[in-house]
Amino acid sequence: MLRLLLLSVVVVLVRYGSAKTCPSRSFIEGSLIDAHIPGTAIIVVNTTDILYQEAFGYQSLFPMKMMDVNKSIFVLASISLSVVVVLVRYGSAKTCPSRSFIEGSLIDAHIPGTAIIVVNTTDILYQEAFGYQSLFPMKMMDVNKSIFVLASISKTFIAVAVMQLVELNRLDLDTDINQYLSSPNQRISHPQYPSHAITLRQLLSHSASIGINEETDLTFMQHEDDAFMQMSLADACFTYLSHNTSNWLPKPPGTVTLYSNVGTSLAGLVIERVTQMPWLRLSDIEDREELVKQYAFNTSYLKAWNQALPQLNITKNPSLDWLYIPFYSMSIYPAGLLRMSAQSLSKFLRMFMNNGSSLLHPRSIDEMRKVVNGVVPYDNSNPPILSFGLIWNWQKLRNRQRYIGHGGSMPGATHSMLINEQGTIGVIVLTNADVSPHNDISIRTRGKIEDIQMSLFSCFEN
Repeated sequence: MLRLLLLSVVVVLVRYGSAKTCPSRSFIEGSLIDAHIPGTAIIVVNTTDILYQEAFGYQSLFPMKMMDVNKSIFVLASISLSVVVVLVRYGSAKTCPSRSFIEGSLIDAHIPGTAIIVVNTTDILYQEAFGYQSLFPMKMMDVNKSIFVLASISKTFIAVAVMQLVELNRLDLDTDINQYLSSPNQRISHPQYPSHAITLRQLLSHSASIGINEETDLTFMQHEDDAFMQMSLADACFTYLSHNTSNWLPKPPGTVTLYSNVGTSLAGLVIERVTQMPWLRLSDIEDREELVKQYAFNTSYLKAWNQALPQLNITKNPSLDWLYIPFYSMSIYPAGLLRMSAQSLSKFLRMFMNNGSSLLHPRSIDEMRKVVNGVVPYDNSNPPILSFGLIWNWQKLRNRQRYIGHGGSMPGATHSMLINEQGTIGVIVLTNADVSPHNDISIRTRGKIEDIQMSLFSCFEN
């Protein structure tokens, strides 16, 4: 049975969520680790209300069970608990998700760890890390330090880079991309509609009539930096988009939409050719200790993983039900291989919410937000989930509210970055969870991430 140990926490808050004055979750978790404290429940009250309540760590280590402010029962030994707090309340306890709610969601969905940030146009309103950046060895997630592979959220940076070059008159959204690729012996064109130019607007709105070849897509992914040595981005794009009609849709470019990683990577190749700027590789990262490790739950899927991606050398833990996915690279890297922390990504999101700040003109933000007209989904059998602007897309969550942003999923990484329709609140959820197999675990994982986002929007919009 756990005993409540001595914990002195002195906190002075000017505004809840301020990174300069508010203790982060990692600060408190680090204090517990340094003091060898398995778990704690912390509550701050005034004469009428509970102002703050959070649980950290574990109520039980064997079996593992998370601490809960409301349910965990302590033996009250000698207690010396000094907490000095000045709080400007950020929301009602009735509408804001508790730490135990989020931790419970992670456990239910088999998510090892997550970093969550909520922003408005000027500030970080909320930032918390939950769970683990690494399971073996065990290392806690950190909002500021944990570096994630962003998966398809990387695509939003491609759109911003294109619009920067458009503002500099170095690119035009409606010009044939072959003009920028400068490859006289290789051209990109639809084999059935060669007179229809492929443009950046089409590539960024997934309307270039590029098809999906899942078998080839899997071969683009390689262990460590091997993908960069085996095939260049240009070779990957030109090979995939040769006049092999199996990789093209039977529709003219600019008429239908179908999500395409290769199409976005081709836009990335245009940027590389115009700017002559190299891409950061895994081997260029000096401190790999801060890279978030990637996992998939349920070791019974190991055979299926190794059949689909034998080159990744995925292994299982001998004692826990987790598969470890080593770091990997992709030949079509612009589509998903950008790396950064949640805190760094929040600065990028606030730039977008602030109509470009000093990075872009507001008209460029409007261009990215505007749903591309004149196109229809290639697959009309189901209602469209996404409405595409330039990479940034509009979607409805289960609460029936519209949001703009982007999600991302790759082996061992599942993320979401959304802004409400009014443009006043943005929520980032980065995880090292996996949703690659189409099974109940993946459905639950996506659902729990959406639940967390909806609860945070509800909290901070009210």
